[in-house]
Amino acid sequence: MLVLKNVTKRFGGIIATKDISMKLKPGSINAIIGPNCAGKTTLFNLITGKIKSDTGHIFIKNKNITGLSEVEITHLGIARAFQITNIFPTFTVKESIMAAILAKYNGLHNVWLRFKSHPVQEESENVAKLTGLEKVLNIRGEELSHGDQKLLDIALALAMKPKILLLDEPTAGMGSEERWKMINKVKELWKKTKMTLVFIEHDMDIVFDVAQKVFVLQQGKILAEGLPKEIRKNQSVIDAYLGGGQKR
Repeated sequence: MLVLKNVTKRFGGIIATKDISMKLKPGSINAIIGPNCAGKTTLFNLITGKIKSDTGHIFIKNKNITGLSEVEITHLGIARAFQITNIFPTFTVKESIMAAILAKYNGLHNVWLRFKSHPVQEESENVAKLTGLEKVLNIRGEELSHGDQKLLDIALALAMKPKILLLDEPTAGMGSEERWKMINKVKELWKKTKMTLVFIEHDMDIVFDVAQKVFVLQQGKILAEGLPKEIRKNQSVIDAYLGGGQKR
């Protein structure tokens, strides 16, 4: 579904990613882990077209998307939810999702005038139900709890009907109970939509419980990749990131 071949990005003298090569199977759920400044968010920025790679190629379903704009890549089926929520604070949940749906179809030109002539209301309600936001449809984004704001950010991505969904630290800023509630919702979404899902996460209990495949980044390079049980026992990963407590 998604293939990266020798993708490298430099910022001046700093190499943010170096010769990154990855293959993600259709319908798989994948985790990207690594210490701070390992290149995780840069990798997401490259995949979504927010920044352009210096060398290498990125493919979605065998189509080369290297160098395409964010809008073009979104329309080809890649959507993203952010670590810091990226929502419309003064829109209600329903209005926010409708705006995202209309953006996919025709852009936001005369956005409010299109509502009556488009099945956007039904679609927005379906997305809200999928993400568990149906009970807060008429609440403004800025009035939602932190967890519901994160879910709304995911809902805005789902409104684009992606084939691949990128989640940048979906449990950031949450307590233990809230983190598991969020990740269980993510698992539920993945099972219902059958999309390819990639998430960045620092909670290793969540990573090893959820991911089918784990990629470990260190200093912009892939240090290791494999099944969670393989990564848990990988001595290089233990030394570089997991720490001695995982050495078993």
